[in-house]
Amino acid sequence: MGTKQTSVELLSKIKELIAELGWSQNEFARILYTELNEWDDEDEILKFQEKLKKELQRPTTKVERLKAYLGVIVRHPDAKKIDVVFNKYTPQNAISSSLSKAMVDISQEIDDAYNKALHRTSR
Repeated sequence: MGTKQTSVELLSKIKELIAELGWSQNEFARILYTELNEWDDEDEILKFQEKLKKELQRPTTKVERLKAYLGVIVRHPDAKKIDVVFNKYTPQNAISSSLSKAMVDISQEIDDAYNKALHRTSR
């Protein structure tokens, strides 16, 4: 799967989750900023809101950044209300590379099954 396709899927997932949580993009930006930065600076938060709006519209936004944003959503207390689970195996170098690869594949299969089910119920 290409990086652009992965970005598009992550963007879609992020937008679906913030809609399900009832957050505006500005509210989401504020949550992200306060989670990702040590100091809360109102001017910087406002700048970040504009930056985030652009990032959520571009399929070229870095996958790593989108995954970090998704992680913040999943860890947020409001996410417990909608029973969000972020299914992502993260290699810890504690098991063999072949077993680690299998875990990554399993995580991807679960994500694919979830996305198919999600699209069926949204129709």
